[in-house]
Order: sequence, then C-alpha cells, then structure tokens
Amino acid sequence: RNEAGGTTPLFFGTGLGSRARNSPRPPCMRISGLVQSLLSLFGSRLPMSAPPDSDHHPAALRNRLPILEQLQILLPPASGLSGLALEVASGTGAHIEVFAPAFPSLTFQPSEYVPEEAAPEDEQWSRHGKIGSRAGRDELACLDSHGCERFPNVRPAVPLDLSVPWKAWPPAVTENEGRFVLMLCSNVLHISPWECTLGFMSGGGKALAPGGHLFVYGPFKLGGKFFGDDGGAGNAAFDQKLRETNRVWAIRDVEKVGEAAAAQGLVLKDQVLMPANNLLLHFVKE
Repeated sequence: RNEAGGTTPLFFGTGLGSRARNSPRPPCMRISGLVQSLLSLFGSRLPMSAPPDSDHHPAALRNRLPILEQLQILLPPASGLSGLALEVASGTGAHIEVFAPAFPSLTFQPSEYVPEEAAPEDEQWSRHGKIGSRAGRDELACLDSHGCERFPNVRPAVPLDLSVPWKAWPPAVTENEGRFVLMLCSNVLHISPWECTLGFMSGGGKALAPGGHLFVYGPFKLGGKFFGDDGGAGNAAFDQKLRETNRVWAIRDVEKVGEAAAAQGLVLKDQVLMPANNLLLHFVKE
C-alpha cells in the first residue's frame, strides 16, 4: 500500500445527503493554494515540513494537508467556527500542528491511547498500532511538545482508550459532554478492535453538540469490497498484513461504520476519496 501515491480527491454519494464536487483541481494546485493561504494567515507558525529527526511518521506528514484541505471545504468558515474540538488518537501531534493554526477559534483537546505496559520502539506498531518516534518521551509529553507548548488554542493531551465506557473517558472530555463542535480521528479504526469503532461512535454521540461534526480518515471497504485506482489490490494486501499482525485488526466497511454511527445519532453526510485510496468520512450529530 503506497501512502505516497494518490488520486485526485473526489466526493461521491452516500445516499444520505452527500454533497457532490465536480471537476476538482489537480492535487498539486489544490495543495499549493492551501499552503499559500495558510502561510499568508499564520506565517512561520505553520510547519510545512519536518526536520530529519522529526517525531512524525512520513505517512502522517503526507496526509495532514489533504485532510486539512477537506476540513476547510466541509466545515463552516474558520472565522465562524468556534468551540471545543476533540482529536482522538492524536499520535505524535502531526495533525494538531496544522489543524490548530488553521482553526484559531477552536480549542483543541488532543488525546492518545496510553497502554498500561509500554512497548519497545520496534514493537509499537505490532502491539499497539503506533507509528512515529517519541525520542524516549511518553505519548502525552510528545503530544504536548507539538500542541499546547506551541499553540495557545491547544489543551494538554489526555489519555483516551476507545474500548472503555464513556464514563471512563478523561474528565477533560466527559465534563464537556454535548459541547464539542468537532471530533476527529485518523488511521485508527483498522488498527484497533471493532469495539474501538463502536466506542468512538458512542463517544461522538455523547461528546458532540447538535450539529457537531465528526470526521474519520483511513482505509475502508465499500459494499464489502476493496477499491482504488489499482482495483483494490493494494488495500487488499494491506488488510491481509493487518490481520496477520493482529487478528482483531482489519479494514472496516463504510456501511458497518455508518450503522454504528447512526445508532448514536450521527448521520453520514459526505465520503471523500483521498490520496492513496483512503476515505474521509464526515458525520453530523442530529
């Protein structure tokens, strides 16, 4: 599976009120325009590249701007969007670095799964699905170095386990039940048990205010089938690798994820084809 490869982002129907986008610009033009717009607003505060010793995995650096671009299309204008935003499984903070300056009126709450027993660096992926390097720091300290220590609209990171009931989520989240206007999660559902998908949607139903937005990014199947410009072969091979690594991992079906979301009052509004045969799913709280 080639995360660096890609196709032009396209919108296609869900049968649930999707908005279509016709004749998108070539990816290089779209990203270039986004970069120039962000730089004009935030100057050097927006990190466009990472040094050789960056904590962030190359895949996270590749996908963060395409994700941000779609958020700016699907969300209300940044000037009119304010309130709390929860990022689930923030990793090393690669996405917070671009989301926070792009949406200055939002207050971001990053979070990350912190296992009871830490794994050696070379086993982070196989045991916990974690990527990137934390240079000997724990998950939350690494996140804070890219989040609250750099941006005034980012709160200190909190530990969050999607497999536990809502009441066991961190107080920074549960004490704001029904007040979040945005919730995000990237590249998590396929490297966690199905129970975590259910927990994510259940948490979204409780955390979000009416009309709040929930986004999920990653590889998916459509109608039980892999898709892509390679006929789905790349994601099929990736799915096999996932299952061989951990028997509870797998690329999920959009329809099943949608059903889990609908049970929590979350309606699928858009599904966007992203680079490297990924999807960005956009749900709205009823």
